[in-house]
Amino acid sequence: MTFVSYFLFELHLRFRNPAQIFFIFIFPLFLMVAFASSFGKSIPHYIESNIATIMFYGVLSAAIPSLSVQIAEYQSGKIYQLFSQRGIKRLTYVLAQILSFMLIIFLSTLAVLLVAHLAYSYELPDITTLAIFYGKLYLYAVPFYFIAMIIGMRVKNSATASAVALPVMFISYFLAGMMVPLAELSGNIRHIANHFFLTQLLSDLTHTLTGNYTIVPNWSLIAESVLILLILALLSYRKSI
Repeated sequence: MTFVSYFLFELHLRFRNPAQIFFIFIFPLFLMVAFASSFGKSIPHYIESNIATIMFYGVLSAAIPSLSVQIAEYQSGKIYQLFSQRGIKRLTYVLAQILSFMLIIFLSTLAVLLVAHLAYSYELPDITTLAIFYGKLYLYAVPFYFIAMIIGMRVKNSATASAVALPVMFISYFLAGMMVPLAELSGNIRHIANHFFLTQLLSDLTHTLTGNYTIVPNWSLIAESVLILLILALLSYRKSI
């Protein structure tokens, strides 16, 4: 029951932190409304075509700014060392942190679906499609937990983690076509976006819900990108011990 207690403790902390609540619940809904208002006028069925991307806002905002800041706070505050002195393995606790975020991401995406359904008349997919989508969503969220670990364990404090994580998140939004639609990017930026692994993951998620790809995923490139992030995360973890 030890791991479960860590998980429940972390979950409780998330709901007591206003900044966490903002990034995980309010921020994704704000982006959905803002972009639907901006691009929905010129792009027919904007919500239906981009619902997978909209739901992924919650993944990025939870994994990169929120989790990286918390890991940095625990790291700089010697909290992980305190856990080790009490016989708690740091990696076990980090996994409990990640699991708590996975549950919160589920709740965040449910909130997005509910608002999309009520405010924009989005027709919810069938249960089978949603189950496949969520399986992929959690799998595709893994690289961003690696990014959170890299940031959180390599910076000096939570303020620095926030200063690093927010630009990383917004650059990811931009390159993946999550802020400006991918079709409106051109030149070198479009070329970079097409080869950005997040763009390709989002394309597959979009295909799961709509049957359409924005670009054809290059799974070799995705695997290489994830492997690099995994290696960097492991190195960051080892250096922080």
